[in-house]
Amino acid sequence: NGKEVEMNILLTFEANEKQYVVVYETDKEDDLYAFTYDDEGNLFAVESDEELQMVDEVVGAYEKEN
Repeated sequence: NGKEVEMNILLTFEANEKQYVVVYETDKEDDLYAFTYDDEGNLFAVESDEELQMVDEVVGAYEKEN
């Protein structure tokens, strides 16, 4: 909708030859958003159920470690 929102990066990782970033709004740490990104820094929302499940597993492992 064109509104800018400040986000913090929780983690980045590479899987299936794609680069992923998981972010959250500064004041809403429980709401995570996942994107893939290219070499120019363009973001693309992760929408497929398969990719979202994989991201969820990576985030779960990250949270378990930290």
